[in-house]
Amino acid sequence: MFTPHERRQLRLIEEWFETDDPELATTLRNGPVRKPSRWPQMMVLSLACLLFGLGVATGAFVLIFTGMVAGATFAGMVVYRRNKLK
Repeated sequence: MFTPHERRQLRLIEEWFETDDPELATTLRNGPVRKPSRWPQMMVLSLACLLFGLGVATGAFVLIFTGMVAGATFAGMVVYRRNKLK
């Protein structure tokens, strides 16, 4: 496939990447980075809205409080995702 000279040149380029930018070399070797799914966040947000809405409609403090806790969980998930993607 490649001549011995081309293999040698490719190996030199690979070594140069390893010494110059090891993080880039690791990324190139492992392939593209997959983004985490947003599905869990959307489920928690839906649950928070549903619980809060039911709590307001029925006047049940427990449902309102649980909806607020689920909303805080959603906010934490968003912050965690943004920090992880940096």
